[in-house]
Amino acid sequence: MKIVRAILHKGEWLLDALKRIGHSMIPSNCILNKTLTGLGATHSEIHSKRSSIIIEPNVPVILGKLDDNENLEAVYAKCTPYNLKKYLQMDIQYKKIITTPESFHKIRKAAEELGINIYKSFFCLFDECEKVTQDIDYRRKIAQPIYDFFQFEQKAFVSATPLPMSHPEFERQGFQMIKVEPDFDYRKDLTLIVTNSYFRWLNIVLDHLKDSKHICIFFNVTDGIAELISNLGITDYKVFCSQDSVNKLLKLGMMNAYSQITYPLAKYNFFTCRFYSALDIHMGKHKPDIIMLTDLRTANWTMIDPFTEAIQIQGRFRRRGQDDVTYNSLTHISTVNPDLTLCSREEISSKVEQFCANYKLLKEAHDEELDEFKKKAILEDMRGLKYQDLIDERGEINPFSVDNLYNEERVKGYYQSAEALHQAYIDTGFFNVNFVNASYCVGDDDIERLNNTTIKIDQRRIILHLAIRIEEWFLSGKINYEEKEQQLNFFKQHPEGNYILSAYEKIGKDAIVSAEYKRGLIDRKVREFDKAQAHKLRFSENVLRDIQREFPIGVYIPKKEIQQRLQLILQDNGVQFKVSQDTIRDYYNVSESNSKESPSFRLNAFLFPMVDFFFVFL
Repeated sequence: MKIVRAILHKGEWLLDALKRIGHSMIPSNCILNKTLTGLGATHSEIHSKRSSIIIEPNVPVILGKLDDNENLEAVYAKCTPYNLKKYLQMDIQYKKIITTPESFHKIRKAAEELGINIYKSFFCLFDECEKVTQDIDYRRKIAQPIYDFFQFEQKAFVSATPLPMSHPEFERQGFQMIKVEPDFDYRKDLTLIVTNSYFRWLNIVLDHLKDSKHICIFFNVTDGIAELISNLGITDYKVFCSQDSVNKLLKLGMMNAYSQITYPLAKYNFFTCRFYSALDIHMGKHKPDIIMLTDLRTANWTMIDPFTEAIQIQGRFRRRGQDDVTYNSLTHISTVNPDLTLCSREEISSKVEQFCANYKLLKEAHDEELDEFKKKAILEDMRGLKYQDLIDERGEINPFSVDNLYNEERVKGYYQSAEALHQAYIDTGFFNVNFVNASYCVGDDDIERLNNTTIKIDQRRIILHLAIRIEEWFLSGKINYEEKEQQLNFFKQHPEGNYILSAYEKIGKDAIVSAEYKRGLIDRKVREFDKAQAHKLRFSENVLRDIQREFPIGVYIPKKEIQQRLQLILQDNGVQFKVSQDTIRDYYNVSESNSKESPSFRLNAFLFPMVDFFFVFL
């Protein structure tokens, strides 16, 4: 795709940059990469001298745009066909319609019934276009307007953080990328705290901000928000989330929950992901402090993408007058998970190919089957295939659904380690990063996870992983021997701790993992180890020396006495081995007397001459 660069000077708006490359309005057939939020892309289209349909990611964004624009028709779930038709028939030179993706079909239907060709008479602007890729896995209808979008003669995608898109129509219709390039330093200061003591560091940050008038916390788990409010004893708060989440919080007795922005802001303000982008949050007298939270203990969907969501979140707050600084501080507190498994692009491509092949096989079987009951059974199987998650309402593979698979793996990769997340923030080029690696050898989160786990197999898995981490930290010099032993002794107090750590010392990690952390299988491997170890130890130099000293040569000694004395020697040397009367044959050439009164052995010669050699020179 061709890239056209548009220079932006400090203090300018989007149209100023576009005019430098010959455009007085947003041009058609482009993906407009604004680089910065708040440049007035939507505002410019609302006031452009053409009729426009603007697709916004969700309702709060639309409601925010309505405040200052009387000639703007909002189309979302509550919009009635009557009102929309009435608006389309109004005698207005330039009609402006703003809609959610899910409600676009209402515009199409109303226009068709009125004989209006929207594809010729309207410009279509798809705002915050990365949301189609990011949200389509749980919000299938967000891509519904795509077929319509590409039918418009005049159209554009726009965002400050667009993602790569593989839809073939972009190339077929000759789209170009217009990248706005500021000629000034626009980077924002950000503190990144990566920790395995999540609540400890959240409390540290909140205590540091205790004098802040407005703290805005972006966290994409409603239950997690409720837990924070309860645990921190917060009373002066507001939660901004979906209407379903509002209803959920109300049932929990949290009455300050809203599905759209309300003012004034509270001391503590919580936002779920529907408020991460596009929305304008107007500041009052006091600037907010922003905290972004990623808690992988709670859910993977709390991950914040440094390249898109972090940039969008900090851009929600609109400047007052000429003040470019819209907030006091920006902090991201995050946990990481080194056990996250990633798929490469090649693996994803192979998976998608196989999903399609599986569907095709079943489709052919369904079409050829004559028995109606079998046809229904095949159809049920088809509906359960992963392929169904990748197709659109026309039954065709949706490129945005495939892009979503690649995008999820990209973001997951940042959260495998503190270093990876730090590097991602650096690579955005958008932030001056103050990196705080607050990871402990054993953090509060590790202890909490162990204490909250009731399944013994999972307890053993957690303790083993922590023991390995303790050993790695010790070997790398991050902790000393005393600290290592102190932490290991702590876990030995756990009901499963001493057991799994003892097994680990004997058979190692791989054997325990292959035993699937099951006690019966672990015990069997430990017994095999002990047997092999005993066999090795009972022929050690110390044992051989003690045996040779214990028994005289050429004298008959009762078998039972030999057995008892040999058992004591092995026990004294820490060898776990059950001695029989014939065990002495492993060490001596013997002659046997099977007298009924006193069965005995005469020890003729020791079988290990190297020990005799040792004693000659002792």
